[in-house]
Amino acid sequence: MIRGLLLVVQALLWLLLLRFVLRAFASVFGGSRPAVPGPGERPRVRAPEDLVLDHVCHTYVPRSRAISAGASGREEWFCSAACRDKALAAVTRAS
Repeated sequence: MIRGLLLVVQALLWLLLLRFVLRAFASVFGGSRPAVPGPGERPRVRAPEDLVLDHVCHTYVPRSRAISAGASGREEWFCSAACRDKALAAVTRAS
């Protein structure tokens, strides 16, 4: 019984060693781009995007993904069609 347990532990240790060696080779010969830019390179930075506030659920959404609608005589931005519909229904009930 103990001999079988030792064989399992030994097999696990060999597998861990093999995994370590394969990852080391992959990092050396994989050709992946380094995370840190080299000398003379500029780091890649995404351009900032304006966030708009959804007044129904009070979340901020990037303007490119927001849904716009005219409510209360001005343009408002919403995170989803459900929030837009809720705001438009409230404006319709109020009038």
